[in-house]
Amino acid sequence: MYSFHFFIIFIYNKNNKMATVKDYVFDKMTRIGNDTCGLSQMNVQNINAGNYMVQNFFSSDCTMARPIELATSQPGIFYEGGHQTGAGGCNIDINSKLLNGSIGTHPRCKISLNERPFITVPYLGRGECNPLLESKLIQGDMTINKRSVNLLSEQCYSNYLNYPLIPSIASTVTNPSNLVEGVAADGWVRGGIPSREMSREKAYASCNYNQGQN
Repeated sequence: MYSFHFFIIFIYNKNNKMATVKDYVFDKMTRIGNDTCGLSQMNVQNINAGNYMVQNFFSSDCTMARPIELATSQPGIFYEGGHQTGAGGCNIDINSKLLNGSIGTHPRCKISLNERPFITVPYLGRGECNPLLESKLIQGDMTINKRSVNLLSEQCYSNYLNYPLIPSIASTVTNPSNLVEGVAADGWVRGGIPSREMSREKAYASCNYNQGQN
């Protein structure tokens, strides 16, 4: 096993195909993520792809004349300039002059020349107060009941609650035969008549009658 690996290294050295010298330690990690050559090549590809995506072919043209000409000559191509400054900051002097003025000491804040309506802070108090009335207003009453007939409506409903009934309804309500089962039917049993016991009693009575005749 060891002689075979050294033989391979000797052939690589003889043909000058070995670019770098590595320590050939056996039983190492063999996945592609641990391969130095694979990682180096992956980094090279990532760098080249990133440079290709962010490369500006019109960086030398600060006026964007060529990008605008290219975008307007092709369908579906849109262009967008830089924010205040061009590519590479070529127009930074003009941007500073427009932003700060001709003198470079322009203050970076909003200048207001209007005189204050009050020389000092005005009195913002509310004046006199009534603690009892404010306490009632703050605490208040619960008004979650959506019905119109409730205690919070501040109206009297005794005429509707104690309204006299018509004679036919009054006689029906006051008659116990319409409300109590025992009064309505004689022999009424609460829960129903025990039909099974009646059947057994009938069979038992017939059995005793036959034995008496024998």
